[in-house]
Amino acid sequence: MRYMANQIAPPVRRKPNFSRYRALAILFILALAQSFPIISVRSQTYTHSILIETFASTWCEPCRREQSTVQRFVENKSHLAHFIVYHLQDVWSTTDAVKRATELGITFVPSHAYDGGYTRTSGAIVNESEMESAASRSVHLVELTVGKAINGNTLSVQVAVAERNAYSLSSELVVYVVENKVLHEGALWNSVYRGQIVRQGLFLRPNSYEVISGNWSIPPDTRSENLEVIAVAFDKSTSGKYGPYAIQSACSKDSEIAIPEFSGWLQLLVPSIVFMSAFILRRSHTRRSPTA
Repeated sequence: MRYMANQIAPPVRRKPNFSRYRALAILFILALAQSFPIISVRSQTYTHSILIETFASTWCEPCRREQSTVQRFVENKSHLAHFIVYHLQDVWSTTDAVKRATELGITFVPSHAYDGGYTRTSGAIVNESEMESAASRSVHLVELTVGKAINGNTLSVQVAVAERNAYSLSSELVVYVVENKVLHEGALWNSVYRGQIVRQGLFLRPNSYEVISGNWSIPPDTRSENLEVIAVAFDKSTSGKYGPYAIQSACSKDSEIAIPEFSGWLQLLVPSIVFMSAFILRRSHTRRSPTA
């Protein structure tokens, strides 16, 4: 008689319900997609060094108060803003200042414009929240390198403009001369407009650069040691009522400035999390699958 051992049937494993994990993954991705704009806003930063054109007069009390803001940014080593102060109806008034005020529709002092007219305000001093908004917009990324040399009464400049978004840019480069630490009737003025050295159209191919040079004769009533050169790149494809918008500015104090449009980790965040979610679900499926 053959002995028959009792055979115990293996427990029946319930097939995992992967629809639940799929639903969780979908909800997770949707939630992430909704929160992504919030992440971008909270990590908002300057995308470029902004150009701020202000219009002032020495007899204007708010204009004198505004100079404290101008001085703070002139002395700030981060150089997140460059000022050009046009004077109207005073000893430093120029035809260029009157022309620029007309172009921007400026009729009062103090007034100001950001990035060549991207935003403008007539009859008020600069506002730092406005500055942050203008400086945080998306722009074509370029780098500017500015060098200057003074030989006698001649100011020589050399500006390199480099494309950094890997697609072509139709641009215009303008190089300004301003004077800092100008004392008038007990008030100290900075970024006083003195003239232009270069205004030239440029077409930059992807990842290419151009080097532009120019000279400027220093007037006798100007202190050469206080002169500053400010170069500004304008994007001809982004124009408003007052002309193309500025997308980068730099001066000879900051030999090179290039602020990324956004942090690189944001670009990798979504695909990385989606990949990890898919990997975790796949591993869970493999581990819970019934063995043969």
